[in-house]
Amino acid sequence: MDLGLDGKRAIITGGSRGIGLEIARTLIAEGSSVAICARGASGVEEAVAELGDRAWGSAVDVSNPDEYTEWMGHAIDHLGGLDIFIGNVAFTPDADAETRWKAAFDVDLMHCVRGCTAARSALADSDWGSIVLISSVSNAMTELPEEERAYGAMKAALVSYAGQLAQELAAEGTRVNSVSPGPVFFEGGVWDQIRTAEPEFYEFALTLPALGRLGTPEEVARTVAFVASPASSFTTGSNIRLDGGTLKTVNL
Repeated sequence: MDLGLDGKRAIITGGSRGIGLEIARTLIAEGSSVAICARGASGVEEAVAELGDRAWGSAVDVSNPDEYTEWMGHAIDHLGGLDIFIGNVAFTPDADAETRWKAAFDVDLMHCVRGCTAARSALADSDWGSIVLISSVSNAMTELPEEERAYGAMKAALVSYAGQLAQELAAEGTRVNSVSPGPVFFEGGVWDQIRTAEPEFYEFALTLPALGRLGTPEEVARTVAFVASPASSFTTGSNIRLDGGTLKTVNL
């Protein structure tokens, strides 16, 4: 299937590792050009070097409104326009309770709100404007550890925000969707750390998905690429759950 991504221009936040980097790889393989960001300059530099000539990126703190909005402008200028915005950055819950909630709000939720706002005009100028916000199946879980509750709540808010924005931006020709991955394993990621630090819990986690394993960044990236692409042109306001059957509910 031709996804129609050849020549498209995409911004991917959190694009230096894991799911974000794999999304960048997938879009480039389909003929797109990408701009990526992350907090760590060295990680962005390494990712851009690997991705090649159709990639550009630099470090930015997406929780800083002015810095992030300025970066979005530079990215759109570098790409010569914009067809796809993918909000992928997520906050790591390693602070005290009050700080966790504030940081999750700024990073998980508001970075997407600010990114969509900064991208809106350029996407409206595109023939195939598309936004994909990366949520999580934590958005539907009520039995989360205390340190992950802010993360789950903000990921739920993202799905609601994507649905609201889909209605508003449809008149401008821009589609808006969210993708909610379940547990995804990649080297250096959260589940890799859990495998080392808490092997018994890791083995238990493997039993939760109906498929009996964790997902891969490649599996998420392929879904995101399709949803973002012109091949999925009638999809907007949807949340695509991608969890290998982890949640034992029907996704209506």
